Amino acid sequence: MMDGTLITAIIGSNGLFALLTYLIQRCDSKKEGIERIADKIDKLERKVDENSAILARTHILRFSDELQNGVEHSQEYFRQQMDDCDTYDEYCASHPGFKNSYTTLAEAHIKETYKHLLEKGEFKHE
Repeated sequence: MMDGTLITAIIGSNGLFALLTYLIQRCDSKKEGIERIADKIDKLERKVDENSAILARTHILRFSDELQNGVEHSQEYFRQQMDDCDTYDEYCASHPGFKNSYTTLAEAHIKETYKHLLEKGEFKHE
């Protein structure tokens, strides 16, 4: 086996320097690639979160419309909509620039209706 001194003597200081430079550049290149992938993953994660908020908003608005049009729903379905309200509210709280005016009244209507039905025990039974 060769030790470090023998390898250095064989390669020479210029060769060793070139080898180290190559390895450092290769490492930097891999690091840059990893950073690019991490950036793409972060962007994708932000887009998925935004799409989840948009979907929750759609559910909230549709559900509120159904309530206004007299469509009856089960307590479980109401609970699913309340989860959408939580998802949407959490996203809006952490993203102040996200449009939120669409659901304020719709959420209030859903919660008021839920409270009324809960107090009266008048949920649709499936």
